[in-house]
Amino acid sequence: MTARIRRPLAVAIALAMSVVGMVGGAAATGDRGASSGSLLQLRLAADEPAEGRADAPLTLLEFTDYQCPFCRRFQAETWPRLKRLYVDTGKVRFIVRDLPLEIHSGAEPAAQAAHCAAEQGRFWPMHDALLASDADLSAAGIERIARAQGLDPTRFKACVSAGNYRSTILRNAAQAHDLGLDGTPAFVLGTVSQGELRGHALMGARPFEDFEAAIRQALAARPPAA
Repeated sequence: MTARIRRPLAVAIALAMSVVGMVGGAAATGDRGASSGSLLQLRLAADEPAEGRADAPLTLLEFTDYQCPFCRRFQAETWPRLKRLYVDTGKVRFIVRDLPLEIHSGAEPAAQAAHCAAEQGRFWPMHDALLASDADLSAAGIERIARAQGLDPTRFKACVSAGNYRSTILRNAAQAHDLGLDGTPAFVLGTVSQGELRGHALMGARPFEDFEAAIRQALAARPPAA
């Protein structure tokens, strides 16, 4: 499933049906569907949060909303196996970008908190904690999470209060919308060349098997190394 905003039913149905061609025949259920059958292209930044080898043959980019229940489902049910079998083994590089939905009041403050944690070298622990099923995204709750991750509370609070990363968050969200990715979680799986990711979309908290099928197909389609 996917958290969405203002998506007409007919469009949602069409998007869901298009996923078969995108992931090598994997079935779609509910509103899980690709946003488009066309190739997506987006420029990557050298300093954005990423896990895995920089020279991994594939890159999986997630647009996430920390308050989205489907993002939390992906984090709990699918991400651990993806990380263990594909990211940690050097086959896939994983990148996270922000897509706070308007219906989630805690999403943008949580995204700010994740970026501020990155200043102290704790992006991924903070990211994981903010996506926990019971994470409290109130201001006090986010401060408690930050303390639990060992962040300097004074420095963290100053960063969050200043809103230093609001422009980054808004830019990430605008790019997602420009690509037609208006729900979360939204993923782009593909290859990177000269700093540009080219790939196809996968929408929703899909099961691990759907990601695995798409990854295997993409790896098989790559030309052999010279």
